[in-house]
Amino acid sequence: MSSDLQPVLDELTQQRRMRGDDMNVATMTIVVFFDDPAIGNLARERIHTLAAKHPSRVIILDGTQQESLRQVEADDWIELGVKDCAPAVLSSAVGMLRLPDAPVILLWIAAGISNDPRFPALSEQVRTVVYNSSLIDLADHALREFIGYVEAHPELAVSDIPYLRLEPWQESVATLFDAKDVVEELFDLRHVEIACGSDPEAFYLLGWLASRLQWTPCAPNALRSRFGTQVDFSVIREGEPRRIRRVALSSSRSSFTAEVDEGGDMIRLHATGSARKTHRYHPINALGIAALVERAILWGEGDPVFHDALVAAGEILAQRKD
Repeated sequence: MSSDLQPVLDELTQQRRMRGDDMNVATMTIVVFFDDPAIGNLARERIHTLAAKHPSRVIILDGTQQESLRQVEADDWIELGVKDCAPAVLSSAVGMLRLPDAPVILLWIAAGISNDPRFPALSEQVRTVVYNSSLIDLADHALREFIGYVEAHPELAVSDIPYLRLEPWQESVATLFDAKDVVEELFDLRHVEIACGSDPEAFYLLGWLASRLQWTPCAPNALRSRFGTQVDFSVIREGEPRRIRRVALSSSRSSFTAEVDEGGDMIRLHATGSARKTHRYHPINALGIAALVERAILWGEGDPVFHDALVAAGEILAQRKD
């Protein structure tokens, strides 16, 4: 592929001359790999938005197209067909085309992360890997594969988009228990129900709860608290893909619920039983994929809370049949 890339390099040089060296302010190289055309269309749209905000060199590795695809667009946007390319060839191409003094970010949006030799070949020279388990698979298969790979390669800096979607729900759960007279209910929880349009978001939220409250799996649908209490859980497929619809937590005396309201832009918080409270609302602030990728790149490295949630989610899934 190296000789085939000379016209690409020439075009990039010509663009740089036309802009002037002082205009070459790209902050990173974004490498995007996919092998599904629908995912590819979504990825292009979102990365265009991201690159407009953070000037970058973008290298699209299109696993649906043959090597004859060699395309350079304005503003450092490169598209390569890599359907039958060997891993070493892909790595070499990225090495030739990346900006020499800028970090490389890999967006791997394809199944097979654990057994596709192209992934380790590409990840060797990147600073951060951004994954999207629920875009690849609404069930938990891609998430299981991702967790297994990360556990086997702890040196890899990674982020997963489904986890990054959880912030408004994490804040809502915290708000449900923010009063002094109900905080003790956290340590008496007996059941958790999460309704979501895809599994990864639900298991990340469950893993986050387990890691924060020191719960450990004890059965396919149950965890045990540090006080020995069993906490049953259920994950219900409901609502739009990649969106949580409801989180309900029950203690022996009270029930706490955070759920999307009718308008779809707020989370309604309410409690019944001994901890009964008037309804409160928390904004969803649903970020688009471009903003989530930006967050993954800028904040995702070394996030211990994400790491703990991922490990806990893996332990929970290990108790369940694949």
